[in-house]
Amino acid sequence: TKEEDADPGLRFDDSVPVQRIVVEDPALAGLVEGIDYTVVSEKKSYRLAQQPASYTVLESVRPVVKLAETGALSAPPAPPAVLPGSYADVSLLAGILVDKFRYHLPLYRQHQRLAAAGITVSRASLTSWVHRSAELLEPIYEAQLASILSGRLVAMDETPSRAGRAKGKPGRMRTGYFWPVYGDRDEVAFPYASTRATSHIEQILAGFDGTLLSDGYEAYARFSARSEAIVHALCWSHTRKR
Repeated sequence: TKEEDADPGLRFDDSVPVQRIVVEDPALAGLVEGIDYTVVSEKKSYRLAQQPASYTVLESVRPVVKLAETGALSAPPAPPAVLPGSYADVSLLAGILVDKFRYHLPLYRQHQRLAAAGITVSRASLTSWVHRSAELLEPIYEAQLASILSGRLVAMDETPSRAGRAKGKPGRMRTGYFWPVYGDRDEVAFPYASTRATSHIEQILAGFDGTLLSDGYEAYARFSARSEAIVHALCWSHTRKR
């Protein structure tokens, strides 16, 4: 693109907004374009700028009117909310989830950022919004996992994750596991379980009929050996390592 040619050190796509700033030339003071001078071309330079995270309060105004014929009061209903009874807009909920789960920004830091922007929201509200929003996303997750398992091949792995406090061990976190499942339609789901037991594979892949691609973890081999519907394919990368 022209932007890339103008500044080889900066790359950005069409989704990035560009604010055009026309720099006035003091040498043209008092001169009239088209009479005293003609613009023949432009020179462009680029700087990457940043704006602080901003929040907006959406004020919905609903006029209350009195009908002349009946004397009854009438007002339109409040705009529907994604979370009933909540003052969180869908844009805020999406932002909180993306910041927390994609960019690993904990809720307490998001809470600090809100406070720095002049907004008072309780930490408990942020936690509640995350839980309630996740519940709304569960049907999407279930549908995507079902789509993956309807294919003929899945790749599966397990990776540890710290989740919750360990009982009887102050300051220690409990270890859980995500079991990413990747399908032949370029879809991926991340089921969670508390352990690496074979039973979790059986539960996650219930009803699957096809080829299971995995590393050499014995739980996958045990699961595949129990079902005639599963063909177990091992990872070549792990084979080469040995």
